[in-house]
Amino acid sequence: MVLIAPALFVNHGGGARPLLGDKDHAKLIEFFTNDVKKLVNLKALKAIILVTAHWEEEVVTISSGKHHDLYYDYYGYPPEAYEYRYDAPGYPELANEIHEKLKESGINSKLDDERGWDHGLFVPMRLINPAADIPIVQVSVLKNQDPRKHYQLGEALQKFRAQGIAIIGSGMTYHDFIKIKSHCYQDQVVNKEFDYYLNTVCTAGGENARREGLLAWKQQPGAIEAHPDGAAEHLMPLIVVAGAGGPRPAERVFNWDMLGTFRLSSFIWKDL
Repeated sequence: MVLIAPALFVNHGGGARPLLGDKDHAKLIEFFTNDVKKLVNLKALKAIILVTAHWEEEVVTISSGKHHDLYYDYYGYPPEAYEYRYDAPGYPELANEIHEKLKESGINSKLDDERGWDHGLFVPMRLINPAADIPIVQVSVLKNQDPRKHYQLGEALQKFRAQGIAIIGSGMTYHDFIKIKSHCYQDQVVNKEFDYYLNTVCTAGGENARREGLLAWKQQPGAIEAHPDGAAEHLMPLIVVAGAGGPRPAERVFNWDMLGTFRLSSFIWKDL
């Protein structure tokens, strides 16, 4: 019997900090290293499709190599942050299946066998599955940041869950990068309303309520403060994962105030 693999959204944290053991990321590190293994039967997975906020393209782009080097798309870290490896295999056959499925669904896509896997993939995956023995296909988000197109992408990917292939979205539920870097708030959670909204729509009992709620994300209190206009790429993987979630509600499995200020939530859809 083939496992129905989950659809899971994770917050990947700040750059290389989780891999460097940053004390301010202790709760996130614990989630990756211990909690995800309780939520996802890694040994039963055939593969992982990972949608990353750190890869934006005009059309959906799919990593299709047998192996992908790492793309260290961060700066200002010690030398060891640029020496990490994550040698999980690629999965060209699955990449081609995804490409064909998206074509059937009317979604333009292309294959890319050269681009390295960015830190939206290798930071969480080195902690979640250090054995690196599960094949991975990385998928981009769209530069247009259109929630409807991202939800439709998730709906198209949903079928792979019935083949034992997990869908993981890697982004952040709060990502005003300037405010995060500036430390302009102290011990004050700035996105309570938007986090409440995300939890409400993702755990909603009806799939239609989830879809319509996420398509209207910009109209929610605190939305633009959490994801400035034109810079909402870190929310798009959640919308893709929600589209892949199926008819049942999500469960919130992680809720953390980064720096005591920026509330981040993770969600899983377990069944179809």
